Amino acid sequence: MASAATAIKGTHARIVRVDACGNPVTGTGSLVVVTKGFVQVQMEPQYEDGEEFFERTADGTPCVNQKDDPVLKRMQLTIDFCEINTTGVAYLASARELTVNGAGVTGTGFAFAEGSPSNRYSLEVWQRVAGSGSCDPSGAQRYIYNAWPNVGASRIGTYTVENGRSTLQVQSETQAVSTTPVIGWGNGPGSTSWLPAGETAQANEHWLWNITTTAPPEPQVNPLTLS
Repeated sequence: MASAATAIKGTHARIVRVDACGNPVTGTGSLVVVTKGFVQVQMEPQYEDGEEFFERTADGTPCVNQKDDPVLKRMQLTIDFCEINTTGVAYLASARELTVNGAGVTGTGFAFAEGSPSNRYSLEVWQRVAGSGSCDPSGAQRYIYNAWPNVGASRIGTYTVENGRSTLQVQSETQAVSTTPVIGWGNGPGSTSWLPAGETAQANEHWLWNITTTAPPEPQVNPLTLS
């Protein structure tokens, strides 16, 4: 029997560094940022319209009337941050993070230079389940898990300084998930999976959505390890 749930709000977002092939980076150079400081994550599917074939005979009667199905090319993601995590934003937008030397790696800001973005990441967002379906029959809290495993081509949106709250916007595009053997995105980076047992991301997939009782991770900025 199919599951059903009403998704509401957004509780946590996790950003994990992936390489040019979409594989999660582990060990040296890895990055995991979990944050609650976002206002919204908007997804807009990008389709290529199907080619249309229409021709009339000499007397004006339709002779051919056919249109091919559209093709999903990618998803465009727009993330609005109200709390600016300097490490996370600097990585998302391929900027240079400004740090304090001598006290570990303490980010205080970032600097943008001209050029094309090169960094890629996976984005996972957790939501609550509203109403009577918020818990499963055993009483466990249910969550909605969204995953975009291979994201990049990021741009910074408009940033306004005014008598009000400033929100930093990042716009990115998805590519197909990495299914490369040995690493790959699989059922998600790290030792915890929010997908059903035995399920993994498949070739050409851009977005995964799942109902789960596994709680989201706590806010953090850490390197990534796989177990």
